[in-house]
Amino acid sequence: MSKVRKKKIIHNPAVSVIIPSYNGGNLLINCLESIPPKGTEIIVVDNGSADASIARARRKFPSARFILLGHNTGFAYACNRGAAVARGSILLFLNQDAEVVEQGFRAAVKLITDYPRRVIATGKVIYPDGRAQEILRRFPGYTDFLFGRKTLLTRLFPDNKRSRHYLYADIDLTRPQRIDACAGMCMFVRRDIFTSLRGFDEGYFFYTEDIDLCRRVYDAGYETWYVPEVSAVHIVGENVPGSCRTFVKMHHYKGLYRYLIKHKRPGLPFRFLLWLGLGLAVIWYLSEPRLR
Repeated sequence: MSKVRKKKIIHNPAVSVIIPSYNGGNLLINCLESIPPKGTEIIVVDNGSADASIARARRKFPSARFILLGHNTGFAYACNRGAAVARGSILLFLNQDAEVVEQGFRAAVKLITDYPRRVIATGKVIYPDGRAQEILRRFPGYTDFLFGRKTLLTRLFPDNKRSRHYLYADIDLTRPQRIDACAGMCMFVRRDIFTSLRGFDEGYFFYTEDIDLCRRVYDAGYETWYVPEVSAVHIVGENVPGSCRTFVKMHHYKGLYRYLIKHKRPGLPFRFLLWLGLGLAVIWYLSEPRLR
């Protein structure tokens, strides 16, 4: 049994860790236990959990702050509510099904602290079995939804150039480097720039809000970086029931559509073709139970 952390107020935290939660169970407890205590504050934003995870977390982590939203508001909205009360100069947006690895945590924080134009950072994220997770993305174009991690073309032709390019499988991940975008499940962001950009776009329920933020950071003249140290272990999907994954995937494609309309600004005829293509992608996903 893990020990209860003593209540200790961090008056000037370096990092505010913001965790949107929803029926997190043991995953949320494990996530909180993994966060380095020195110089950090923890903010859990709960999206209306119906299990006992929040009550348990409050008992074990009395120094953490808990914001109870009462219903599922989505990732972007919950993260923004946490950021609004954060005191750290750096924000870490962290999934409840992830566990922090301190070496990568410190490396990402140091990179942002030492280089002011490097506003967003992430480290290597691995699955529990040690495999690297594909959390990096280039800014998507109109057809890149066909070359995602679980799309038909990527599954049939895993080494095709388009998928490798979009998923950053064509770079050396053993050295730090500038990237277009990273997943919001373990994303370090300078709070002043996040605030000046008005945070995540709450028009995204979940998925693609992270790429959208990276794009706006890029448009503002700042940079997103990757460090090769492992920053988190991600237990993907363990807290998402199978019946909900179709709902999640549909929001994924909806978010991608919003991103392309927002940043590419296509005309009405092309918008229709884009909507049709994404709709067909959803239909294909629904027809392949093994993917859900």
